[in-house]
Amino acid sequence: MSLVKEGEVQMDEVLLTSIVEASLKTQRLDLLAERLRDCKDKGVLNRLSAPTYGAMIKAYGQAQNVDEVWTLWQEMIRCEVQPTMITLGCMVDALVMNGAVDSAWKLINSLWEQDSQKALLNTVIYSTVIKGFAISRRLDKAIGVYDEMQARAIPGNTITYNTLLNALVRCGDLRRLPQLLEDMRAASPPVEPDMITYSTIMKGYCSSGDLDKGLELLRDMEGSGQFAPDEVMYNSLLEGCAKEQRLEDALTLLQKMQAAGVAQSNYTLSIMIKLLGRARHLPKAFEMLQTAKANGVRPNIQVYTCLMQACFHNRQLKRALSVHDECVDDGCVLDQKAYDSLVRGCVQANSLEVAAEVVRCASGLQGHSLRRAKTAPQGVDTRTLQEVLKKLDLAGKKQVAQQLSEDLEAAKKGLPGNARAQQGGNGGATPAPWRRQA
Repeated sequence: MSLVKEGEVQMDEVLLTSIVEASLKTQRLDLLAERLRDCKDKGVLNRLSAPTYGAMIKAYGQAQNVDEVWTLWQEMIRCEVQPTMITLGCMVDALVMNGAVDSAWKLINSLWEQDSQKALLNTVIYSTVIKGFAISRRLDKAIGVYDEMQARAIPGNTITYNTLLNALVRCGDLRRLPQLLEDMRAASPPVEPDMITYSTIMKGYCSSGDLDKGLELLRDMEGSGQFAPDEVMYNSLLEGCAKEQRLEDALTLLQKMQAAGVAQSNYTLSIMIKLLGRARHLPKAFEMLQTAKANGVRPNIQVYTCLMQACFHNRQLKRALSVHDECVDDGCVLDQKAYDSLVRGCVQANSLEVAAEVVRCASGLQGHSLRRAKTAPQGVDTRTLQEVLKKLDLAGKKQVAQQLSEDLEAAKKGLPGNARAQQGGNGGATPAPWRRQA
């Protein structure tokens, strides 16, 4: 760039294209802007081709500089450079990527009105605009663009339909689903569904509470043998089972996953543990965790949090606390959400002093019997803490609440703990009755 700036070389389109690519790769658009100003002053921009403009528009789109994107487009039109489909694609993508989807749609419609520009408008460009409206959950606009495609005889492809299906699912409106599937079949040639199509439809059925249709779609896939269900599909169906409390169907799906060799992730494990806990099958939840560990799955904090909640659903406070200790022993970092859940479970079980111990543990204080994490204290949120202190006060345990408040305040100020916290060990707390003895 120093050589270019010093005039050591003659600027032409090939060199400018290289500068655009280099600036884009290194995210140094400040250097590109400087060179473009120089090129404009020297009239170099008047001799550029459409692909070079497309590359520059793409660069400024990634830099989130919509004003410069429009400046380049207008400069291209001023210089009477005819854009190509790729150039227009870069322009539409840059606008959509930066939230200016209405401007992109307005540009498309203005080009449609020009006979010389109609040929630039293809399926990819329309699909990009549909995606932009879908991301912003403007289903009516996404459907409107699709209807215009149909009216203008612009064919849709699998990406177009998958984008529309995803918009329907995201907005929780499946009324147009049958018509879209019919349009796919009626297209010439027919648009074949892929794994994303099936997965999106299945997710839509499950999220809308129509699990039976999701299971029927799974059977159709299994019968055709064209596609093999993947983890995403199975998890969508398992979520549907959890929402409707259909444990038997969930266990059947789990068996199918295992038979098909589809690996169970922590997400799968969390769904099943939550469902088993609510169905009062706590031993099965613990068994599933151990099986997953034996199969090489390393449970994350979401899994352990679901297991602690399952324990509380089954009135098993001691087991919930033992899960906390197991989580720490496994080297899994507990976050604030996990501690909030554990504290609230103790409060609901009316074990207020244990709840205070959990707050101490979460805050890195002494005076508790839980396993101490080696990571920085996560604490609990203010609302959870206030609930514990209020419940302790109402239960006549004002001294416990006051001591907890003082120790937390001292910890904030970096002061040494109280006498109880100086006693060593677990800070004077009673031994943990939930912990298995060695």
